[in-house]
Amino acid sequence: MKVIKSIIKSLRANKLLMLAIFLSGCATSSYKIAKRDGGQYELLVTPDRVSMECENLQTDDIVSYGFTLFVLDEKKTVLPVVQTNRIGESNCNERLRKIGKILKTGQRIYVAGIGDLEEPRKLREPSHFFPKHGTFMDNGRHLQFHAIANEKGECFDAYSGSEKPCPQGHFPLKSAN
Repeated sequence: MKVIKSIIKSLRANKLLMLAIFLSGCATSSYKIAKRDGGQYELLVTPDRVSMECENLQTDDIVSYGFTLFVLDEKKTVLPVVQTNRIGESNCNERLRKIGKILKTGQRIYVAGIGDLEEPRKLREPSHFFPKHGTFMDNGRHLQFHAIANEKGECFDAYSGSEKPCPQGHFPLKSAN
C-alpha cells in the first residue's frame, strides 16, 4: 500500500512538472519591426498574427489571383503584405501550402517587405479575422511582399519560391539564419 501511495505521489509531482514545462514553452503573441532600412522592413511576429489569402482578380475573360499575407500589428490593426504581380490559381495555392507549413512549424516568423510603415494608420474596410484574436480593420498601410521565414530556416521568397538561397536579393533576413 505504501508503494502505491509513493507511486501516486510521484506521478502527481511529475504531472505538475510537465505542466510547468509546457506552460513555459508556450509563446506569447507578439509583433515588432525587427529591422528597418529605408523602405525595407523585416517584421518579427508569432504565427497567430498572420493569415493569408488568394484573391480571385478575374477581369473579363482573364482569371488571375493576388496573394496577400495579413499581419496583425501591435495596435491591433491589420497590415496587408501584398504580392504585387498576378499569379495563377495553382501558384497561389502552392504559396498557401508552403507558407502554411512555415507558419505551422515555426514560433518566430520573419516577414520581409518594402513599403512605408511610418504613414499614419487610417482604419478602413475590409476587416480580417485571426482565429486567436478576432476581427480587425485594415490600417491603410501596406508592404510589398518579399519573403517569409521561420526560425528553423524554412523560407519562401516571393519570386523564387523555396529555392536556395532563400530569400534571394537584398533581404538577407539574417534574423532567420
